[in-house]
Amino acid sequence: MMIVINIIVFILVLGLVILIHELGHFIMAKRANILCHEFSLGMGPILWSKRINETLYCIRAIPIGGYVMMAGEEIEDDVVKEGQIVRLVFDDFNNIEKIIIDHENEKYEQYEKVTIYNVDLKGENNDPLQLNDYTVKRNAFYVFKKTELQIAPVERNFNSKTKMERFLAMFAGPFMNFVLAFFIFILVNLIVGFPDMENTVVGAIDADYPAAETLIEGDKIISIDGANVYSWEDISIALDENPTDRLVELKVLRDGVEYDYSVTPIIFFYNVGFHSKEGAINDLALGEVNPETKAGNAGFLEDDVILTIDTVIMNTWSDIATSLNNNVDGDLMVFEVLRGTETIIISIVPYNHDLVISQGLKVVDSFVGISPIYEFNFFRSFSASFLDIKVSAGMIFTTLDLLFSNDQVGVGDLAGPVGIYSITSRALSAGFVSFLTWTALLSVNLGVINLLPIPALDGGRLVFLGYEAITTKKPNRRIENTLHYAMYIMLLGLFVYITFNDILRLFNIR
Repeated sequence: MMIVINIIVFILVLGLVILIHELGHFIMAKRANILCHEFSLGMGPILWSKRINETLYCIRAIPIGGYVMMAGEEIEDDVVKEGQIVRLVFDDFNNIEKIIIDHENEKYEQYEKVTIYNVDLKGENNDPLQLNDYTVKRNAFYVFKKTELQIAPVERNFNSKTKMERFLAMFAGPFMNFVLAFFIFILVNLIVGFPDMENTVVGAIDADYPAAETLIEGDKIISIDGANVYSWEDISIALDENPTDRLVELKVLRDGVEYDYSVTPIIFFYNVGFHSKEGAINDLALGEVNPETKAGNAGFLEDDVILTIDTVIMNTWSDIATSLNNNVDGDLMVFEVLRGTETIIISIVPYNHDLVISQGLKVVDSFVGISPIYEFNFFRSFSASFLDIKVSAGMIFTTLDLLFSNDQVGVGDLAGPVGIYSITSRALSAGFVSFLTWTALLSVNLGVINLLPIPALDGGRLVFLGYEAITTKKPNRRIENTLHYAMYIMLLGLFVYITFNDILRLFNIR
């Protein structure tokens, strides 16, 4: 049942961020009086469609995007030419309301068949549309074998609009993704609030961390390891000073009475993906190992006891931290571990330090599981949402930079629809706030990626528009469309490759 719920939520989330994106294009195109032939969510075969006035609204089978088909943006200007045979459908005033391109189709044989010898379906300067000696309605339709498209006279054509109108029609898609993320981040900030960093009162305690055994919410931390603390920043500095400290002495004030407690932090080694077992002081035993981490893939298991690293005996957690901190470039490391009564040799290639730091992590860090009081702040929720978008966009650019600058990150590490489904499922299981945050991040991701100056994406189209603005010359449409189409095919191939890797990861094959 949970799988079904996850699939439904995944479709809704992905559908929402795509819908908002395409709605931005659609609204600004309509505002500029650009004819929109189709508004489609997804790619591939049509699952559902409905024509409303001039636009065909579709839901397609493959959830990898969507599009708004604007007149003149993709299809050729001249659909019919002199010498071509078509059939014509007239209204009550003998004006053409349909031009049937598929003239050999038997279901249209009752309509007049003509050979075109004179045609003007652009109607520049508001001139009437003509086909032979007939007047063509400005909202007439072409009838193809499987679809119908409304004729686009010059005033309804994308390329006839001003540069600003075309810019807004293209930019509005990514912009709407940022707008969606902005309002989601506002909601998150209103729900979560903001940390009060000016005092040392414990606001929340993670039940899975060591502090849950001793501290309670509302405790005021007075000192750590004998040093007085006056703000939450002081607490962070004191706990970060020595991440391998196995006994942290806390003095807290509870109901007017001072208490002394000792807490053993959990140490996380992010470049390999394992952490110390809760309560492990002298025993170098590992806690639960996530199979999707470097450590999990290498074969580490919970309760493994580390004996040596690269033949050097490990006596303390500090020895392990030193060894991993010294492996800056992510070179191969050989661990000797005790598993029950058996000694196991495990080889692992850690993440290099640049990659760990780029994700906002430390190579070695420790946690006791406490956080400050969070307070509601209505107005700050709005201003903070802009920062949240900036941080989210920065994460995306960091990832793109790593693709080209870090040999431990490749295209195969990117997430496609299957990967997004997995992340969405995990975010949903982590709670409503986590789910909302992921949705906002996904929306920012779609906005940023579409603004990249790559043909077939909105950013690529904006580059051609910029060329026109600078040179005052329109780019060759045939060249532009060829570049867009070629890059679209390449992106489709990339999508298949990424999806294949997603599936391998999903079944722990890779």
